[in-house]
Amino acid sequence: MGFRFIFLPFLLCLGCFKYSFTGSLPSHIKNVAIPLFENNTSYTGVNQELTNKTVDLFVLDNSLSVTSESQADIIISGTVASIIQRPAILSEGETVEEYHMVVNVRIKCEDIKNNKVLWEKTLSQFGVLAQGGGIEEQDTAIDDAVEKITVDILNNTLGYW
Repeated sequence: MGFRFIFLPFLLCLGCFKYSFTGSLPSHIKNVAIPLFENNTSYTGVNQELTNKTVDLFVLDNSLSVTSESQADIIISGTVASIIQRPAILSEGETVEEYHMVVNVRIKCEDIKNNKVLWEKTLSQFGVLAQGGGIEEQDTAIDDAVEKITVDILNNTLGYW
């Protein structure tokens, strides 16, 4: 009985020492570079916005240091592939009441030191646009989708298996 009493807390404490905010990234990865994403859409500046928000989120998270490509252990690169306005809510009369501005981004996270792609995906998120919304509302919906994509990029990178 006494052995179990001492051994169980010891095992629980050992589990705490292995915890890491960098998920299961290889131990040599300490920093990340995020060059300007490409833009294959007619929406100017969306790639700059996605790049800036991704960098800001990695800086805020503080699990990896953001650095230049020449000093990076991993590089996250990507392309804003498309932005599509889709009907989301229809009224009884089949009138569109709400749209989704869907942003699709191809992202690649590459381990530079080992010349290995850690993950590569197309990420899609949307922002809501009310019927009759103008350019400003459309931009806000796209910004909302971009915010969600940055979180997906961070989570995919830090949660790499």
